[in-house]
Amino acid sequence: MFTLIIIILPIFFQLIFGRKAIAESITLEFGTISMISIILQIALTIIAFLIASNNFEEQLQGQPYRCGMGLIGIFAFSFLFTIILLIVIIVQYFIKRSYEE
Repeated sequence: MFTLIIIILPIFFQLIFGRKAIAESITLEFGTISMISIILQIALTIIAFLIASNNFEEQLQGQPYRCGMGLIGIFAFSFLFTIILLIVIIVQYFIKRSYEE
């Protein structure tokens, strides 16, 4: 559960700070916010995988590995949330562009 929350955080960051960058209520530009969100998505995916892997090994308690599909699921969710993040960035970009016209 904690790993899924970690993977979703960049989307919330983009939604909140991307809106503020569009309204120009913060000093960071929209492109900077978008790059931070993408880098966070990659970094937090790796961190979530490491946390899940560590939890998986603790649950085995020395037994041989049985199935690692849960770890593959983390990457699948990460891929899904990365696509959602890119869609959010594109929509916010077009909103920003419409405000500038």
